[in-house]
Amino acid sequence: MELYQNGEYMAFEILFHRHQSKVYAYLHKRVHDKNVIDDLFQNIFTKFHKSKKQYSPKYPVLAWLYTISRSVMLDYYKKSKQTFVELSENMASNEDPSNESQVNIQQEKMLTDDEKEAITLRYLSDQDFEEISNKLKTTPSNVRKIVSRGLQKLRIKYVGEKS
Repeated sequence: MELYQNGEYMAFEILFHRHQSKVYAYLHKRVHDKNVIDDLFQNIFTKFHKSKKQYSPKYPVLAWLYTISRSVMLDYYKKSKQTFVELSENMASNEDPSNESQVNIQQEKMLTDDEKEAITLRYLSDQDFEEISNKLKTTPSNVRKIVSRGLQKLRIKYVGEKS
């Protein structure tokens, strides 16, 4: 990576060939449209190239590439107003993907009223923490905690895991 940062473009080819299958597999697990996967794949390596000077050698290249991949993928979902739910690797693989169930946040009894409102505003109304803090009359950092606690409760209920 240091060679690539210093202008040695043959180093990019080596990095690309070394990691392309891992990035593609990462996308393939999370996106089901081949055309979208191909677009995201290209965007990831474009961003990798454009941000090569920002790379710090204290991190593994692959971890940095996965961070870029996740960022590009989430940007795509946000721009296209699609919903992305990242599932853990240890979830049952025999679940029927066509059996989609919607979670009605307002009916979740284990959530406080603030957690319900904060999660709804954050993920359904796409508001930032500053806007939510104004509505809940609290600080943005407290809103982050409220959302995090609420999501943790939902994760435990629906996925059965603590993170």
